[in-house]
Amino acid sequence: MQDNEEFKLVVRRKKRASLVRKCSDSKVPLADDGNNDSDFDIDYETLFRTILEAEVELRNSVFADDVFYRLEDSLNALRLDGVSEILCYGLGHFSRRRASKYQLALLLLLRKYYNSRVHVYDPVFYLREIQILKRFNCNVIEINEEGKRIVQDGVTLIYMPHCSIYLTNNFLYTNWSKKLSKCILLTNSFSIVTDNLIKANRSVSLDYVLRIRPYVTEIPLRNNFTYKDVFSDLNIHIFLEENINAIPQSFWNKRDEPCYQGTEIHYLTAAQTERMDLTNRCTKDET
Repeated sequence: MQDNEEFKLVVRRKKRASLVRKCSDSKVPLADDGNNDSDFDIDYETLFRTILEAEVELRNSVFADDVFYRLEDSLNALRLDGVSEILCYGLGHFSRRRASKYQLALLLLLRKYYNSRVHVYDPVFYLREIQILKRFNCNVIEINEEGKRIVQDGVTLIYMPHCSIYLTNNFLYTNWSKKLSKCILLTNSFSIVTDNLIKANRSVSLDYVLRIRPYVTEIPLRNNFTYKDVFSDLNIHIFLEENINAIPQSFWNKRDEPCYQGTEIHYLTAAQTERMDLTNRCTKDET
C-alpha cells in the first residue's frame, strides 16, 4: 500500500439511532512500555509499515464507519462541504504505545478522506516519529503553542485524543468568536470531563469550556473499536450557527487569558518544553 493510494471508505448510511455494527478482528498490539527516552532503537521502515497496517485495520473497522458517518452528519448540520484543515495535539509516542498508534491511524484516515492539510504537535515526539509524520504529509508544528493556534477561514477539525481539557480551554480562548461555527472538535467528551471536574470542585480555571458548553452540540461516538482504551470518551462537538448567532456580542468580549496557577493541567507548558530542549542541547554538546 502506498501513502498516495486512492482512499476508499464506505460510510454505511443507516438509521441514526440504530446503526448495526459487528466487531472487527484484533491485531497484535505494540509494546506499551513508554520508558525509552530516545529513538535510537526505532526501526524507521518497520514503524512505517506498522502504521500502514493500523490504518488498514482501522479503516475496515465499525468504529471508523461510525466516525465518518457522524462527521458527515455534523458537516450537513453545519451546512459545510468538507474539512480544509485538521489540527491535532497530543498523539504521544505512537512508536511505543498501541493507543497512540491507532489514534494516528485515524488522523491519517481523516486526512485522506477530506484531503485536508494536517498540523500536528506533541512535545514528546521522537525524531523518528517526526520523520514518519512528515512522510505521511503531516505538517509538524515546531513550537509548543499550548493549544493556542488561531484557525484559518476554512473548516477546521480539531483532533485531540485523550488530551487535557485545559488544552481545549486554551484553544477556545484563542478562537473565542463566532468563527467557532466552522470548527469541529473531536475531543474527550465535554459533558463527561466537565461534570467530573465540577464534582471534584476543579472547574474554576475552565472558563471557556464551561461558558461555551450550553451552546455546544455533542455527538457521541460508539466506543466499539477492538481496543476500548484507544478512543474511549472521544466525541464530536459542533457549534451550530443558529446557536452561535443567538449569543450576544458581550459574551465574546470577555476574553481574559486563562490562568492555571496552582492547577494540575496535565500537559507540558511552553516553558517546560523549552527547558527540556535546552537540556537535550546541553547533553548533545557534552557528548
